Amino acid sequence: MTAPDSSEPSAAQTAQEIKVLLQQLRKSSKQRQRGNFNSASERDDALRLDKLRRIFSRLVERRELDITDRSNRDQSASAKWNQWLLTQHDVFIDYLVDGIIAGKTASMRTFCGVIATTPVKINLQSNGDSVDEKQYMLSEQLLNKLLSALVKSKQYFELNKSGEDSKANSLVSEESMLALFESEFLRQYRDAQYFVMKGINKIAMDLRASMDGDAKKSKGKDDKDSDEDVEVEYKGMGDVAENMCRLLTMMDYVARTASDLNQEARYLFDPPQLMDADSEDEDDDHDERDEDDDSEADDTESDSDSDESVEETEGAGRKRAAPSTGKSSNKRSKKTKVITWQQSYKHRFALQQAWLSTLRLPDIPTRTQKHVLQHLSSYVLGICPSPLRFAEYFTRSFQAGTNKAAGTKGSSSNLISILALDGLFILMLDHQLEYPEFYSSLYQLLHPRILYTKQRARFLQLLSKSLMANSMLPAYVVASYCKKLCRLALSGPPSGGLFALALVSNLLRKHGECACLIHREGKREDVGLIEDVFVEEVDDLTQTRALESSLWELTALEKHYHHAIATVAKAVGTEDDKTTPMYDMEDFMAHTYKSLFEQEKKRLSDAKANKKKARVSLTFVEPDALFTKEDVFGDFFKCK
Repeated sequence: MTAPDSSEPSAAQTAQEIKVLLQQLRKSSKQRQRGNFNSASERDDALRLDKLRRIFSRLVERRELDITDRSNRDQSASAKWNQWLLTQHDVFIDYLVDGIIAGKTASMRTFCGVIATTPVKINLQSNGDSVDEKQYMLSEQLLNKLLSALVKSKQYFELNKSGEDSKANSLVSEESMLALFESEFLRQYRDAQYFVMKGINKIAMDLRASMDGDAKKSKGKDDKDSDEDVEVEYKGMGDVAENMCRLLTMMDYVARTASDLNQEARYLFDPPQLMDADSEDEDDDHDERDEDDDSEADDTESDSDSDESVEETEGAGRKRAAPSTGKSSNKRSKKTKVITWQQSYKHRFALQQAWLSTLRLPDIPTRTQKHVLQHLSSYVLGICPSPLRFAEYFTRSFQAGTNKAAGTKGSSSNLISILALDGLFILMLDHQLEYPEFYSSLYQLLHPRILYTKQRARFLQLLSKSLMANSMLPAYVVASYCKKLCRLALSGPPSGGLFALALVSNLLRKHGECACLIHREGKREDVGLIEDVFVEEVDDLTQTRALESSLWELTALEKHYHHAIATVAKAVGTEDDKTTPMYDMEDFMAHTYKSLFEQEKKRLSDAKANKKKARVSLTFVEPDALFTKEDVFGDFFKCK
């Protein structure tokens, strides 16, 4: 313990000041429980907490307080003083945790300040390396306490205390608390980002382990009470998973490469300089040897990183034969040692593990699943080392969404299924995922109600992209989609019908083996009629018998009330492949009922401006009365 400055308060004065402040906080807490609490008292508590933060920060700076030294073996005065300060510091942290759970931004800011002023020493002795004693790192212990308070809702804590359901007003963390933590602390510092991702992974794995342990205990008991207890434990877990997902979706700035990390790096505590050497980008190297290496990506995360671990990169990181020339040999033998949170690969790996652990938790709300699926497809799959590990979650989400949609006909369930298939398609297209059931799964979603939902454009984009991007589709798959799309054009709105017919036209021109659907004729004894053997109800594309049928729906669509649909239906199958380009599906995705109506209005107004005669199709026969002649009122209302 360093000798105190004459201007600094003595240990006795510091201890007395800490006792008084904690006593005042304890008194305020009791008043709050009784309901006797106001905004002035809340401001006073915030000032007390900040004053305690400054006191403990000063003690850490003077090395009188070491939060990592919790051994009671040393009986010296400095050791006893440190143990007493640790006890008071734990009480102080508990008050901050209670404030964060209650949604107080002042407690959040104070806790972030505590983390920024309470570093811990980096210990590299286990690796045979040595660093300067002045090298520090962020305290994972404090950060994990903050994260636990931030992501675990009031309901979760009250359920674990009482075992009974709670009517807490806030089931999930307030958006303002998450946004404050993300903008003022998480976004600012690269080391904070890395340890937050590790902390989320740890919380999720601990929750899953406790869940599995409770499930094993319940299996060993016959009474129903044990099952109810386990169910109560799960009630708050969905909210915890939702909060972690919300926090992870905010992190869209994880470094992709070492150059990104070096150029934009800003650390809460500067990492140690272990060895000066020419920096080389080791990320491509990591991806090549770890693209699908589940041994490193195991759930237990063998890279426990005491996070004091370092990585040695030799040349490009792989074993290579030493060249014959001396200069090249000397260059490649040079080793660069980099602390863990200075490696962009470790950041990406930590993000992947945090997501995988969180997505294994049960009862993630539907509202959160929609955002998660979009974020995974648009950002996470392109940055994580092993994107194929998310295939299980996408598959599980699609199956759950399909089951819910079949039971409730809810648009949210349809959207989840669409987003899940979109993620699977990205994995198939960019990461060589083998998913033979993809087109059967997409075929299940082809229902007229999908054309009336808000997610219509996203579904049509996925449908067009998946069918047109693959030129090796079997004929029975193409034929099944053509038949189903024509049925949708018959029963769906005009905007959906235009898209369906345009896509059918493109598919028939791209897959000439399906031209039989257009040119098939009936037998003479049947007066040219063809029996439609297409089985619409089955989801197995091999059982639809679409290739044995015909697109008779086009003849019906030629008489559609909307002239655009009738025109496109007449052209399907008759286009010249050499002179007529394929339809641009992007143009048809933008069509809605309103846009078609406005387009028709514009056509009529342009015709009127050019003094051209424009006819509006209302009915085939001009009526002469309000009611028909057969109606009882037919003689009362005549049109002049």
